[in-house]
Amino acid sequence: MVPVWRIVVGVWACLVVGVVWAETLRVGPGEAISTIAEASRRARDGDVVEIVAGTYVGDVAVWEQQRLTIRGVSGRPRLVAGGRIAEGKGIWVMRGGDIEVSNLAFEGARGPTRAGSGIRLEAGRLVVRNCLFVDNEMGILTANLPGISLEVEDSEFAHGVLLPKPRISHLLYAGRIDRLDVTGSYFHDGRIGHLLKSRAAVSHVSYSRFSDEAGGQASYEMDFPEGGEVVLLGNIVWQGVATENRRLIAFGAEGLRGDRHEFLMVANTLVDDVPGGGQFVAIWSPERVRVRASDNLLLGGCAGAACPDDVFRREEEASPGWTRLSGQGNLQLHDAVGVAAWIRRGLRPVGDEKSPVVAPSQAVDALRPVREYTPPVGTRPAGARVMPGAFGL
Repeated sequence: MVPVWRIVVGVWACLVVGVVWAETLRVGPGEAISTIAEASRRARDGDVVEIVAGTYVGDVAVWEQQRLTIRGVSGRPRLVAGGRIAEGKGIWVMRGGDIEVSNLAFEGARGPTRAGSGIRLEAGRLVVRNCLFVDNEMGILTANLPGISLEVEDSEFAHGVLLPKPRISHLLYAGRIDRLDVTGSYFHDGRIGHLLKSRAAVSHVSYSRFSDEAGGQASYEMDFPEGGEVVLLGNIVWQGVATENRRLIAFGAEGLRGDRHEFLMVANTLVDDVPGGGQFVAIWSPERVRVRASDNLLLGGCAGAACPDDVFRREEEASPGWTRLSGQGNLQLHDAVGVAAWIRRGLRPVGDEKSPVVAPSQAVDALRPVREYTPPVGTRPAGARVMPGAFGL
């Protein structure tokens, strides 16, 4: 039998080794490490890499560590591609095991295949917090491999790139990965491509804003081309007049992959400013998809014969100014432009004595919003729920 003291000493030695090998590497002008590329070569599993605020032009990197934390300090560093790209793929290429990235800006990625990415994720789990992706051919692009998961929190994706057809620029494009989670984030000003496109087996998008703004011309605001399990909770989705496609959200447009397909949409606000109305949600092969839609507020959009016959075709009610969709507990106002104004200003809707009080529906019991989006990024505890949509009072 091994003496207890030997076991204790062995455990203590392992802890000491772990502490010795875990380092904080500081990168920036005047630091021991001056470039991000050098830090990516020197970092070891478990290290923390701190990048001092500044503008790093053409300083691209590949990260392959199994555990790593990378963060901007003393402000938000700008990582500008400046005509360079790692492996022809992205400003950063990530294929580690478990990496967290926070407080960084990725700008101007261009690639030889017109898919230059702020971050290209090729393996492992990546968590992105409080980051900015702007003017990239793809903000984040993942490989089509199982075992990959991507979590995005409190981040902004903006200003896609106008590419020659058939190439298109997506602000976030998740390939055939295990899971995508997006929370408290802001996607806006797309160019031809989608604000978010996901082929993930599971996609959860919560308390975020997707909007074309005045000059954006995105196609779909959200696209789930191969179906999967999709949960949309507490989001603002706003289609502008310059859209390239009259549908806000698409599910299964390229053919359903796999056997499990569920579309759950609770407490979202959808605004359609397209003259004559567009389509809020389009679902292909609906007989293979389990759909639940509750307590969503829909403004504008199609009506009557102009709207395709799917689960989001609206039916007029007796109450003036309101319509109810076939999904349980979903209400719609006709005046999209008026309510879009408070979304532009980042405000919440004001209660009206004529507005109906909507009791929580059965579908919301299992998935009830506990937070709500705050502009420009982030969330806060949800207010009282007295009407459908992404905001309480």
